[in-house]
Amino acid sequence: METQIGDNGEIPLVFVNDGNGDAEENHEIKTTRERRRSRIMSGVFMGSGTGEEGQEYRKEEILGDKSTRLHKLILEGEVEEVEKLLARGGAINNGDKSGKTPLHTAILSKQFKIVDRLLECGADVTRKDDAGDTALHTAIRVGSERLVLTLLQQGRADANAPGRNSCTPLHLAAEMDNEKICQILIDNSGDTKSLDDDRMTPLAHAMERGAGKSAEFLLNHARQRGTVDDFLYEVDIDGSSLLHLAVNSGVLAVVKHCIEYGVRIRQPRKLNRETAFHMACEMGSIPIVEYLVSTDPALCRITLVDSRGRTPLHMAARRNHAHIVNFLLEKEAMVDPKSDERRTPLFMAAENGAFDAVTLLMERGADVTVRDTELRSVLHVAVGHPRVIENLLQSPAVMSLITEKDVSGYSAVHYAAMKGNIATLELFVAKNKAAASVTSDSLETPIHVAGRYGKTEAIEKLMDRQNARILNLQNNQGKTALHFACMEGHDLSAEVLLRLGATIEKDQQDRSPLHLAASKGSTRCCEAILQKFEDCINMVEKNKNTALHIAAINGHASVVSLLLSDSKAEVTRNNTNDNILDAAVKEKRSDVVMTIAGNDRWREVLTTCSTGVVPLLQNLVEDMPDALVRILDQLVTETGDQNSMNYKINYDLGLIQGKFEEPEIKSRRTTDTGEKDSSKESVKVETVEMKRSEMNSLALIETMAIHRRERCLTHPISFHLLNTKWKKFGWMTFAVNLLTYLLFIVPLTTLAVYTRTHEDDLCGFNSSNPNENRDEFQCTFSNVVVQVFNYFVLITASGHLLKELISLYHKRLSYLEDVSNFLEWVCYIASILYVIPPCDCKAGFKREVGAVALFFGWMNLILYFRRLSSYGQYVIMLSTMFVTLLKVLLLWILFIMAFGTTFLLVMNDPPFDKFGTSMMTMFVMTLGEMNYHENFLPWDNLAFSTLTNILFIVLVLGMPIIMMNMLVGLAVGDIDKIQENALMDRYVLQVRLLVDIENSLPEFIMKRVQVYSYSEFPNHPKTLKQKLIDGLVGFDKPQVSIEEEANEMSPEMFGLFFFSRMQKMYEMMKEQSDLLKEMQSRKIEVEQKKKEETKTSSKIGLFGFS
Repeated sequence: METQIGDNGEIPLVFVNDGNGDAEENHEIKTTRERRRSRIMSGVFMGSGTGEEGQEYRKEEILGDKSTRLHKLILEGEVEEVEKLLARGGAINNGDKSGKTPLHTAILSKQFKIVDRLLECGADVTRKDDAGDTALHTAIRVGSERLVLTLLQQGRADANAPGRNSCTPLHLAAEMDNEKICQILIDNSGDTKSLDDDRMTPLAHAMERGAGKSAEFLLNHARQRGTVDDFLYEVDIDGSSLLHLAVNSGVLAVVKHCIEYGVRIRQPRKLNRETAFHMACEMGSIPIVEYLVSTDPALCRITLVDSRGRTPLHMAARRNHAHIVNFLLEKEAMVDPKSDERRTPLFMAAENGAFDAVTLLMERGADVTVRDTELRSVLHVAVGHPRVIENLLQSPAVMSLITEKDVSGYSAVHYAAMKGNIATLELFVAKNKAAASVTSDSLETPIHVAGRYGKTEAIEKLMDRQNARILNLQNNQGKTALHFACMEGHDLSAEVLLRLGATIEKDQQDRSPLHLAASKGSTRCCEAILQKFEDCINMVEKNKNTALHIAAINGHASVVSLLLSDSKAEVTRNNTNDNILDAAVKEKRSDVVMTIAGNDRWREVLTTCSTGVVPLLQNLVEDMPDALVRILDQLVTETGDQNSMNYKINYDLGLIQGKFEEPEIKSRRTTDTGEKDSSKESVKVETVEMKRSEMNSLALIETMAIHRRERCLTHPISFHLLNTKWKKFGWMTFAVNLLTYLLFIVPLTTLAVYTRTHEDDLCGFNSSNPNENRDEFQCTFSNVVVQVFNYFVLITASGHLLKELISLYHKRLSYLEDVSNFLEWVCYIASILYVIPPCDCKAGFKREVGAVALFFGWMNLILYFRRLSSYGQYVIMLSTMFVTLLKVLLLWILFIMAFGTTFLLVMNDPPFDKFGTSMMTMFVMTLGEMNYHENFLPWDNLAFSTLTNILFIVLVLGMPIIMMNMLVGLAVGDIDKIQENALMDRYVLQVRLLVDIENSLPEFIMKRVQVYSYSEFPNHPKTLKQKLIDGLVGFDKPQVSIEEEANEMSPEMFGLFFFSRMQKMYEMMKEQSDLLKEMQSRKIEVEQKKKEETKTSSKIGLFGFS
């Protein structure tokens, strides 16, 4: 079989086509050939039993770590040692590393005596090695007739035992061309009709391997039995004939055997309707082709077609077998038969770059103007094979095909541009100057296509000696080649187009190439455009989006950074009234927001947002807290040397409160040329102003507290805003609230203590009579002290209750989320009940109500201290531990119920004689008060002493020890986490308190206490007064791990860092690529000079000059 050499000197792929039909063909051929085993392998098997090199190879292969001593002795030919080992009962059927038994090893090394001895000792002839071969298969591979006979006669081996791929010994002998072993196997019941996994008989194996002797023997045997016809057709899983396999072997002798026994040459294979003559022509075997034609002279003249309508001439032409093509044409074969896809042999030869076949067919008058079902010409399919195209273009009829289009509307020039075939483009442009400007059905030129696929060299070649006007031709969507290059991110192509004279045009959607480059995220395309046409940066498309909008919406941070850094770029709003930051936040493009926040123009972008500064920052708190931290960093400015006493830090506190100077909003239209339209009536500009009535100055801080954004809350900007406001009015308001509460709780406590101390005098009880009924008393109003406190407590409790009602009205449902509010309600209501009616005597029910009021009153005072910097965290820690106790309380109650009810049944004496006292006693015992001597001694008084004491031991182990230790362990184990959360909870409570205070203060007061900037000198030592103020009324912030915060890099920042590194790598690779191209061009120049010198010297030699 001949090897086809392509135009470039390389061996090309055979099955290359854009159509679906060829893909199907490739699949069919691949499927068929996967089922064919290599003839080289069969050659190895045929020679495996001879030669010293083969024996040495087998020894090295068989010997291994798992080889037994018996295997080694057999390979070394130690017959006597093997005898001794077998006599001692050695393992006769143990396998080595490849699964071979000693019998396999003896056969491979041709140790006949050892084989006989192993069979006498009962060696298993049915055992298979890892490859699936029995001992008989191995003997056939060795090629020893004596061993085969020994195994069949002495070992009673099965002549039809299946091996690898279900091949019987006869299959193996047939393909190894050993007719004597075939004879032996058939004489010992070998089945000539046995089938392997590919449904092939031994005869089919012999034909496929080109084993002429065994094939002739098996055919003769079949003829003697009168069963030849059973072996001629459908001899494999593809439905081939015996002749198909013989032709595939490439051996003429077996082909002759098939013809002699009557196999029809024209019989098609069932799989693809291909005849043996098709195969012979495709393989390029001229002896077989000549023999088949001599047998059937009409083969060439008739039209033999396969399932796709291809003739033998098609097959020979596509494989570039020019000698076969010439032979078929001389035998009167049709020169232009068409397949089902209307492809001629010339068409298929051109498609596969078969230069010799194309030349021959053209000389024989083949039709060069043929078109297939997709209207492709020979030039369309020959793209990529410049020698073939050059040959085709010699025909005048082909010249007109250069600009002809296929069903998709593309010409051959378009396909050449798509694939970047420079040599092909040179030929097209040289033969037809209009080739570079030919348009497709969608009005795309080859330059459009080259730009879309990034074929830079193709663009340069097409523009060689062409007018720059064709660069700016637009397709039916209004796109130029520059649009396509930018749309796909081909920066090199964009640079070339701009260098050659491309201009900035708009498509039907009013998008410029810069819009498409920004949409793709190609920074280098944007740079190339802006270097030449900087005014186009503010062009808007139909939705009034600039390139900045497009980049922000699509999340291309690098492009946003590039465009925003350009001083000519305007921050405008689109049809939906969004600027770039609005759009990025809506699309949740956190990397873009981070980029904007880090840009020098961040303030301009932020303050022109349509949603307003504070609402937008609130959105960042919810979705992108890292971006908000970056913006807050921008509000901190440092001046002076950090080590200097004059080192100063300024904090801009106005922006996060909604106080800023609103810049002029640039929303003017931009014309196609990049100039601004002076008409102001054509564009509506909506401005959003921050109103005090709509949102308070701490709205952003409140959002941080709601979402518990620790890094945002503890940022210096947030902290100094809160600290400044706390020092100005927060701590005083808190002090007033605390004082008013103390004016309630202290008189209440004083009243309760006074009335309890003087209860006998105020109620008229007789202290000497303990049995007196104290629930009945006379209500008097004579004691001045009690009456004053009664009315004072009533007034203060009513005032606090009114405050809670107002708070409930303002906060609505959020008021119910705070548990402390319920405590206050219970406290105030109980206090009012305690003093109404204002009797001097507070006995009976009033004493109970007073106890409730005092308990909840002082508990509420403890919760007041949650907001203080010094004690707040401890209060929160205690409340958190109390919550942990409640979680365990259910389990505790179950334990108390289990032991309480048990002791109720087994004990008769108090306190376990009643359910209530039993449960309470058990509750006290869990805390360690066991009272064993009083309750459980002496044992004689116990009704069930043994059971009672066992239960007591379980109680001691389970409750006081295990339960208490578990609670302590939970508290200690969570202490760090509790402390950390408590710090944050206290901080959040302080923030909420400050927000509530600010919301409650009148507007005229707020205007006087507002602060919009703060400056500090960190290197200045603090005075004693400042330290006292900070210690007493300072607004402490929780400590944030500086190490963790410094080392942490957000995903967005990491993405930007990675992108910058990639940009540097890209530039380095581009420089290296340019250097390699230059070196290659120099090498080509040197080679051309050498060739010219060689030609010159040869010509001089012809004339006898030296």
